[in-house]
Amino acid sequence: MKTHRFLALIFLLLISCQQKSSEEQVVEWISNNAVELQTVQAGNGFDDLVPVGEMVGDAKIVSLGEPTHGNREVFQLKHRLIEYLVEEKGFSIFALECPFAEAYDMNRYVVDGIGDPRKALAGIYYWIWDTEEVLALIEWMRAYNANPNNEKKVKFTGFDPQDPERAARVMLEYLAKVDPELEQQVRPELGILEVPFSNPDWIGRRHPIPEEYDSASLKSIREIMQAFDNKKHPYIQNSSNEEWSLAKQHARQAEMWIEASINDGENYSVVRELGQAQNLKWILDNEPEDAKMVIWAHNFHVSNSTYRGTQVMGYHMKKWYGDDIRIFGLFFNQGQFKASDADTPQNGMIDFMVGPAPDGTLERSISKTGIPLAVIDLKNLPAAGTIHDWFDQERKTRNSWGGHSQSDIASGFSSYNLKQAFDALVYLDATTAVVDIEEADYNYAWPASFKLDLPANTDFEANLSGEKPNGWLVWSRFERLSAEMVVSDENPYNGENSGLLRREKGLRYGEIAPSMRQYIDARPYRGKKIRVKVAARAEVNDTGFAFFRLAIEPNPLIDAHVGLPTLYDNLDSCRIKSKDWSVYQIEAKVDSIADFIHYGIYLRDFGSVWMDDVEIEIME
Repeated sequence: MKTHRFLALIFLLLISCQQKSSEEQVVEWISNNAVELQTVQAGNGFDDLVPVGEMVGDAKIVSLGEPTHGNREVFQLKHRLIEYLVEEKGFSIFALECPFAEAYDMNRYVVDGIGDPRKALAGIYYWIWDTEEVLALIEWMRAYNANPNNEKKVKFTGFDPQDPERAARVMLEYLAKVDPELEQQVRPELGILEVPFSNPDWIGRRHPIPEEYDSASLKSIREIMQAFDNKKHPYIQNSSNEEWSLAKQHARQAEMWIEASINDGENYSVVRELGQAQNLKWILDNEPEDAKMVIWAHNFHVSNSTYRGTQVMGYHMKKWYGDDIRIFGLFFNQGQFKASDADTPQNGMIDFMVGPAPDGTLERSISKTGIPLAVIDLKNLPAAGTIHDWFDQERKTRNSWGGHSQSDIASGFSSYNLKQAFDALVYLDATTAVVDIEEADYNYAWPASFKLDLPANTDFEANLSGEKPNGWLVWSRFERLSAEMVVSDENPYNGENSGLLRREKGLRYGEIAPSMRQYIDARPYRGKKIRVKVAARAEVNDTGFAFFRLAIEPNPLIDAHVGLPTLYDNLDSCRIKSKDWSVYQIEAKVDSIADFIHYGIYLRDFGSVWMDDVEIEIME
């Protein structure tokens, strides 16, 4: 008998001689009903997972939650469970809480071995999946598919509508093919959706741009959705039924993004949660009848619950699929996890440490059994009585999103009616933090760390050719995506050098646009109008373009968690089109609350863009 089982038995014997409290009865019930797992590590056989398979039964969907986005052992256990579901239960679709459109870049690797999974993980933007643990799962999927004995291949899909770039690009490219008149009509309003503004301080994602989700944008996207239905026959004649269906679903991503963001995002959660469920249903509807799907997302999303009036993704999925879906919530008692520091954002991504869960939480009750790794099937709950009632009410559980606050203790917990929200509970006593694929990628999350007092090295003469330019932000994730950001002595505008941003033609991974930018203190320019000049030239492929961007930002510390709207942003209006040197200029008023200014060159897709002699002058 294992030590923890022995201690739990002693505990139960001691309390059996007296009237048991409800907590004691719950601990005893969990001890008698929990299925103990042997390890979180994949590759250790499936014998101990057989009871989990019985919990799944004939369900065609299994949702695997997580308490934070940064527990290493939680990720590893989910990997092990997925291997079991694929090999022993016939599951063939993996759906990750990541952008619907960009997930196709990962799927081509998983199914056909095309591309680099490290780059594909960078291309789905979210830092939470950019880990060694998720990479190990992806590599296993690829190895499984490469085995000729496995006729049914595993597919990688995404279902989150949060990022519009790839979806908008696919939508507009399809319309240009089947309905060029409509494409030209909507492009002035919706074209910006496909332009990537990939800032390191947003971990590669774009910041909200109000022009993209105003009433005119909503009108245009709904015209497109109506056209997909009203002109279905001619669209299919000029493409195919499959291409029409896929393009329409991409257009739906853009529609959801606009619907979620309009009116200051007042309905963001409602639209996103329903949209995630709709995407999952669309994926399943377009697979063979016998297809089975495993979903990977946060406990909040997978749960069959309602939060502040919002019916979350799992609520919709349970309503639509009933017993065909099994929802597993995953929970941990103590240890480490990775998240961004909501209290001190300049710390970036850090490993948080928490002690044993406090009294009153689910994790605290399970910890009293002494079982370090267990699964609890809630179908085994008594129909009535103390045990039933304990699980059939709101219980606090550990909870963290992409960010975590140590000062706001309450934010580290979320309550669920466990019986309603989940079909099974998975418990890990202790965890460590996930391991980043490239830790350096997250050293750039706080722009104030790179803010210069004044512009510097604006002629790029402070470095030798081939070196990274002093004073300019060169993000390692761009380098991972094969972008080169260096000083060049190749045909400079003036002097001996210029700044060069180059990306050789190859596979696209997401819609991340490499940039080379400089941050400066805005205080010397507050209340004044400025003119920024730059000499630039570009050589880009047919689908890409380069642009010079100027943005003026408020102090991020005012609202570090959500961020404040940009005070000025010329976005992509300053396109660099000529192979010959030209001088471009942008004029803007610097607000009295401006904190920093950033400017630099961006490149969509592939090619080269050079800049030289950057100048900022005060006009008044």
